[in-house]
Amino acid sequence: MHHQWLLLAACFWVIFMFMVASKFITLTFKDPDGAFSSIEEIPENIVHDHEKNGLPRLSSFSDSEIQKRLNLYFKFFIVRDPFERLISAFKDKFVHNPRFEPWYRHEIAPGIIRKYRKNRTETKGLQFEDFVRYLGDPNHRWLDVQFGDHIIHWVTYVELCAPCEITYSVIGHHETLEDDAPYILKEAGIDHLVSYPTIPPGITVYNKTKVERYFSGISKRDIRRLYARFEGDFKLFGYREPDFLLN
Repeated sequence: MHHQWLLLAACFWVIFMFMVASKFITLTFKDPDGAFSSIEEIPENIVHDHEKNGLPRLSSFSDSEIQKRLNLYFKFFIVRDPFERLISAFKDKFVHNPRFEPWYRHEIAPGIIRKYRKNRTETKGLQFEDFVRYLGDPNHRWLDVQFGDHIIHWVTYVELCAPCEITYSVIGHHETLEDDAPYILKEAGIDHLVSYPTIPPGITVYNKTKVERYFSGISKRDIRRLYARFEGDFKLFGYREPDFLLN
């Protein structure tokens, strides 16, 4: 069972559990007491320092304690269109590259470039095409092992959240987060205790134009290989096949 990326969060006397499956949802649900009025106000260290902020990994518990929590806790995670999620991960980790996460640009990116860049004379940083070729390679796991836990930002939801092994209380969608987030708080029994941070207008809407722009210039072969890997996520969570990219 894929316990190593499952985080625990305590909110007053009600305890709930969530997956680190989306940066946005991780960021927003780390402010359950309403200390910040919007997600932009939440400091970077709160977003990323999980254990330091009272969110121990499930793997830090014994097998019996893990099973107890899986049986008793309210469990949820949020999914997003798989290709939009990959674009977001690429931008966040390799383009904007937070100063406290230098390994993405200085260690992971060079490893992908050495293996997957077509034009070896090109000296620019990691390009989205390199990223797509890496993720769509059936033999990607040998690099995954080298990258360690950092791959949580782009592995499939099926691998990351183990929805076929863990019975979740709720599986929400990034695209309907304005409705799903309050519902999750209500189902967890804490909606009368906490409020959900304000979501900036339009931030959760699927952006087909952006997806087309990022995938323009990438071969159909590479896109189809990428889709083959993430097909399970598309189908399991109700996302339409991106025909406009595949055909």
